[in-house]
Amino acid sequence: MLLTSDRLRLRPWREDEAERIATARTNQATAHFLPFIPQPFTAADVRFWLGDLAEQAAAGTRFNWCVADAETDLGLGNLTLFRMEQGGGELGYWLHPDAQGRGVIVEALELVAHWFFAPDGRGGQRLAIKTASTNRAARRTAELAGFRLLRTEPDMYTLANGRDALVVYERTAQVDSGS
Repeated sequence: MLLTSDRLRLRPWREDEAERIATARTNQATAHFLPFIPQPFTAADVRFWLGDLAEQAAAGTRFNWCVADAETDLGLGNLTLFRMEQGGGELGYWLHPDAQGRGVIVEALELVAHWFFAPDGRGGQRLAIKTASTNRAARRTAELAGFRLLRTEPDMYTLANGRDALVVYERTAQVDSGS
């Protein structure tokens, strides 16, 4: 599934981008907020991850996009749609360090939300973003992309060094359609 804007192209990751993927997934913030990701994220981890993504896409259980620059095709980050059930889905995202602070993921979230809610897309009704309450960058990104804070669940998010509150953001088809 290819999604595009003037600035971005959401497309599958390629094996020749392994170094860029490994760099993006190996950093202090990733290790802290996503402790299930191996650190460092090696070439072998990248190969496993890409194979896993392909299997899940083929099964229709997960959509995963490389968020690429529309002009250069450079992979800037990743956006994943998963837990698609009962008209809903969950989104997760990360960026390469050199792409942070440019609104890339906000724009990518907009593209995916419009596709997900469209009758000729997935026809979904709600999207969620879940993150740690202390992950200010992820929270700001969700808010800028039109997601509203739905709830906070104390002590429900696992960090590398303990627990944090889980915050859940939501965006609905009704909000998108203006009704």
